[in-house]
Amino acid sequence: MFPRPIEQTSPATQILYKCALPVALILWLLPLLGVAMTSVRPASDLAAGNYFGLPSYLAFENYADVFRNSPIAHYILNSFKVTIPTVIGCLILSCMTGFALAIYKFRSNLLIFFLFVAGNFVPSQILMIPVRDLTLTLGLYNSTAGLALFHIAFQTGFCTLFMRNFIKALPF
Repeated sequence: MFPRPIEQTSPATQILYKCALPVALILWLLPLLGVAMTSVRPASDLAAGNYFGLPSYLAFENYADVFRNSPIAHYILNSFKVTIPTVIGCLILSCMTGFALAIYKFRSNLLIFFLFVAGNFVPSQILMIPVRDLTLTLGLYNSTAGLALFHIAFQTGFCTLFMRNFIKALPF
């Protein structure tokens, strides 16, 4: 059912694999490399239509211009203010619930686990209006804390599924 390790295949297959893997990797990364090269290309090269060759010089000042002429630093800070608490909150809650559901034996253990899993199948569009009303009531509407709590609430079920199964697979 699973593919055999490459070491157990014929020598011809191993050679083909060793040749095809770097080619596939380069093709996969080509768009990213194109974006990276364009980001350090001076505006004069782009205006002249030099999109594909090497740039006339490396214009690292493009990055400084982005920070000077746009509010991207504020956007990055907002992303950190939402992402860091969300990841920490999801990890703490899902580790606790995953541990409890994997280790402790109690009557409705499986039912509670199925409720966490079933929460993954509820489309978030159905819950938009109730969540909006709740954040308005709590005074968290249009705040990073409200957004972080929203993401924690919606991701904890998915993370609990993985943490419970991970902890269950560990030796006691």
